[in-house]
Amino acid sequence: MPFNFEKMTVRAKLLLMVALMNGLLVLAGAFVLARLFFVATNYENFREHTVHFSNINSVAEDLSNLQSTLNLGLHVSLAAGGNWPVEATAPLNDGIKSLRTRVRLLSQDNEPDAVELVAAATRLADGVEQNLTLQTSDPKAASAAFLRISDQDMPAVWKLMLGATRQSLSTVDSSQAKITHGDVLALQYGLVGIGLALLAGLGISYGIFDSVIRPISDMHRTLLQVLSGDFRGVSLPRRDDEIGAIGRVIEDIKARSEHIHRLAYYDNLSGLPNRLRLSRDTGEIVRNLGEHRTFGVILLGLDHFSAITSGFGPRYGDEVIRQVCKRIEPRLGIDAKLYRYGGDILACVLRECSSDEEIQDIAQNLAAVIASDFRSPVHAGELDTSLSLSIGIALSLQKERPDEILTEAEAALLSAKKRGGNNIVTTVRQHSEQFRSRIKLAEEIRKGIDAKEFEPFYQPIVDIESGVTIGAETLVRWRRPNGLIMMPSEFIQVAEESDLIRGITKQMVNRACSDFAAWNAQGRELLVAFNVSARLVQVGLKEIILDALKRSGLDPSLLEMEITETVLIGNQSEAEKLLLDLKKIGLRLSLDDFGTGYSSMGYLNRFQIDKIKIDTSFVKSLAAGDKQREVVASIVQLANRLNVDVVAEGVETVEQMQLLRSMGCKLMQGWLFAAALPAPDFPHWVDSTSALLDELTQKNTVTAAIWDA
Repeated sequence: MPFNFEKMTVRAKLLLMVALMNGLLVLAGAFVLARLFFVATNYENFREHTVHFSNINSVAEDLSNLQSTLNLGLHVSLAAGGNWPVEATAPLNDGIKSLRTRVRLLSQDNEPDAVELVAAATRLADGVEQNLTLQTSDPKAASAAFLRISDQDMPAVWKLMLGATRQSLSTVDSSQAKITHGDVLALQYGLVGIGLALLAGLGISYGIFDSVIRPISDMHRTLLQVLSGDFRGVSLPRRDDEIGAIGRVIEDIKARSEHIHRLAYYDNLSGLPNRLRLSRDTGEIVRNLGEHRTFGVILLGLDHFSAITSGFGPRYGDEVIRQVCKRIEPRLGIDAKLYRYGGDILACVLRECSSDEEIQDIAQNLAAVIASDFRSPVHAGELDTSLSLSIGIALSLQKERPDEILTEAEAALLSAKKRGGNNIVTTVRQHSEQFRSRIKLAEEIRKGIDAKEFEPFYQPIVDIESGVTIGAETLVRWRRPNGLIMMPSEFIQVAEESDLIRGITKQMVNRACSDFAAWNAQGRELLVAFNVSARLVQVGLKEIILDALKRSGLDPSLLEMEITETVLIGNQSEAEKLLLDLKKIGLRLSLDDFGTGYSSMGYLNRFQIDKIKIDTSFVKSLAAGDKQREVVASIVQLANRLNVDVVAEGVETVEQMQLLRSMGCKLMQGWLFAAALPAPDFPHWVDSTSALLDELTQKNTVTAAIWDA
């Protein structure tokens, strides 16, 4: 009976191929064993010579270290008046011990080329040890003896070392040549055998792949395609073995899955995709929606359809639906796809567009064309029925959930029906423009960071008792290319949401530290404070501060970080570790907006706060009555008792300054003194602080009286 590979079962094919592979492996193994036999005959001799060569190298390494120690000691002795340094004794002892150990190992090799080297190295070690005993009694004599060893004895040893190394290397090469000569023939036959085994193995592997693995892979891919609901181009192998049987099972699964898929995703009446398929397709569009891309959904509702079904029966109503679908579908073209949404409602999904205007034009034009088609009656059965449509359109730029845009389309359709039907209503996501503008602003912030458009402005903090400016709070400003300056309220929130606040903070802290380091180098001693974003508490802030201090050389005690309760909420463990680390560096900590949060007192007790800042709202309320003044006075007294500096923010009138000063608050900042100043104007303002305060005291007699008191 002739051999027929194709008619063998898969199991028989695999067994045959595995047997052939095992035979080839045994053949290749035999060649390898033959090679190992030839290698083993000369390997032992080669190993001994290699070990001897390694021992010589070890002695050479110790001699090199010993010579380096001697040279270093002699160099130091020249600077010490010729006295051998005590510090070199211990390294020499360690070097001698290591050298003797290596020489002892070398002497055990019983190689003739090492006898003289062992003797010379031993004499050298003895000489060094003898000279070490002179170090305590006569350092100069020890230094002279070591110089002699370095100049005379050491070169002689190195000469013997070179000869021994050359002889040992020659012996190793000779042993290696013997191994190579005995191995070359076996290696040639081994390579030939292995090459033949590889070629045969490749042929057998291809046979396994072509007969077993590729058909299984094809069936696996086909099965996944069927299970995903894609039945296009499905083909399976026609065979009589086990793989053919599996293919027939998958064919059956395909037929059943296709039937279930059609029941699940298609409408029996119209043959159109149903609402479930609409939701699935919309979700796919949302997931793959490109940036700044938009799409839309149109819902088409038949007006007064319930009157048709109640008057002519549900069968006539079904026929009307079929005819309506046939009339609408050709009108869609490539711009949209038609679905049966449910009942008397059809749906269209519009393709992606690059702008709201484009998608609105497509939706409006398509809706108008469809509505105009229904000016003529629909022929269903033997009757002509006049129909009108209510159309709801939902457009979106957002990557929202599919059900959200479908809900908007339903709301638009309901609104059209409430207007009496035969209407078109379009809804656009209310926040689409806002979303687009925020994306644009974030991109402009990113470019602004790269172009270094953000710059610090400094609002002075004044000591009204001494009449000097003690420092400033750093406030960020964005100087646009057109010259306009944007305030933080216009961009900080977007910067924080888009994680760009790190770049802004880094630039501000670097500039502030650099500016104040330069001004303090001119004889001033100014403190600079900066606010911190809650997003930077978790990661990155410490590195920014350390880098700024290193670049500028500013004293860390003149850098102050202002924190608020917002920064600490939700990040207390991270914040506490950060604040402790910054305190160790030497930074000052200030509790901003003190008294406005629920936990201000707790934070004052928990963290090592150097300063508290009375919130602007308390300063403005001073004129409201005694209760408000008592609150502020209590904060000032508390700070003074805790030996914590206190600053009043938002001081805008002379009366506020008078009241705060009478309460014991001497540090203030606000528009009464100065707004935030650009860096070039700040030093001049600092130098003229005293004159400004004198001018303020002369504004009314009450202020002057308080000042003179």
